[in-house]
Amino acid sequence: MDRENYHGIYDVIIVGAGYSGTLVAVHLARADANLRIALIERGKNAGRGVAYGTTDAKHLLNVRADQMGAFPDDVGHFYRWLQHHQSNLDAAGVTDLRPDAFIPRLVFGDYIQDLLREACERSRCLDLIHDEIVDITRENDGAFRLLTRAGKELRAAQIVLAVGNFPPGTHLGSDKATERPWFSNNPYSAGARAELAEPGDILIIGTGLTSLDVLMSLAPIKREGKIHILSRRGLFPQPHGAAVAAYPPFFDFDHLPKTAGDLLRRVRRQVRIAAAEGIDWRPVIDSIRPFNQAIWQNLGYLEQKRFLRRLRSFWDIHRHRCAPQILAVKERLEAENRLICHRGNILDFRPVENQVEVTYRPRGTQEKRTIVVRQVLSCTGPQPDYRKLDDPLVHHLLERDLLAPDPLRMGAYTDQEGRVLNQAGEPIHRLYTLGSPRMGSLYESIAVPELRGQARDVAKHILSCHRACTKPA
Repeated sequence: MDRENYHGIYDVIIVGAGYSGTLVAVHLARADANLRIALIERGKNAGRGVAYGTTDAKHLLNVRADQMGAFPDDVGHFYRWLQHHQSNLDAAGVTDLRPDAFIPRLVFGDYIQDLLREACERSRCLDLIHDEIVDITRENDGAFRLLTRAGKELRAAQIVLAVGNFPPGTHLGSDKATERPWFSNNPYSAGARAELAEPGDILIIGTGLTSLDVLMSLAPIKREGKIHILSRRGLFPQPHGAAVAAYPPFFDFDHLPKTAGDLLRRVRRQVRIAAAEGIDWRPVIDSIRPFNQAIWQNLGYLEQKRFLRRLRSFWDIHRHRCAPQILAVKERLEAENRLICHRGNILDFRPVENQVEVTYRPRGTQEKRTIVVRQVLSCTGPQPDYRKLDDPLVHHLLERDLLAPDPLRMGAYTDQEGRVLNQAGEPIHRLYTLGSPRMGSLYESIAVPELRGQARDVAKHILSCHRACTKPA
């Protein structure tokens, strides 16, 4: 699969070979074997990205196996792949394959890499380039010139920015994280995990899905010292329930809520109706999924901000659920007094000899409390404000007005087709993005069902533009 060539000029260059970028390449290769494609990945393993690059088999998918197919019109594709790849399951310690199983993420990474291998075999020119794009400029003829960290130049008629998630903020103000050996904001670093497992108390900031991954990794190996975990509200993702029949939609596209309050009232009312009929809240929430992006866009800027401020924490833990066995580990660690959960806002970090004092204000109080730990790990989620990133490509794109922050500071400013917009709100022709950069415009833009649809649609736009540009006069 490793076809690392530099043809110099391509019909399309995809920057980032995680799930989203790889799926765009797969769709393009399937549609046109003669398309000149470059898939560029700065990491070691194309096709995995951060999400599926884990080597820990305890990190599980948050969606059942029979719903994780890579193609919108074939959601069962992954499950059928599993049925023919028992060796991948064996390597991850999976002995019981069921449609409703939560499979290790590393196996899903194997699946995506297998799709990429097939795409490379199908395509006459799909180059995998292990390098980092650090700058992009627009030329007079409308083509793009890309500069790699290794100093090579590439040209492309069209570009897809599949840059994925950026690391969490450092919580350290103007201080550099590298100057604080007790701090890490890379939850999936093997070095950080080994450091956390050493004797002594540690603090994890954030109580989302990433923090649960960390707990799964630490549970069998950290035997000395407490694990403290802190977030503003102390809310953890809810577990999935048993697979049940779909709940009938109660929204329609002609009468969507216009305020965050109206959205909350409608959902609560439907949950009460379902409960009266003996139906769990989970299928009610799942029934909203086809409407989520339209609801978000119907709210408008001010109501979106109100949602983010007042409802986001509650929405995310019910919408983005975890496998039941993951939450069971967290609860066991609490019962064994190995995990202590806190709610509040961090006020200060103060290094003291070989430890650090973390001062925080418990939620709903004016008092201050201190936790003394040896290591601090941030699991607060990706940094969505591109103005705050220390990333050379993003910095140059902002500087050249080839990228603008979303008005909500949640990724990039984009249009309905996934085209990147400049600061004036004008689309930059033939420059696309998908996934996390589109959270501001779509909100629901990070899970496989949304990403696989975006990858298909971006590929369609690229092919349409390519054919229009190469059509004989």
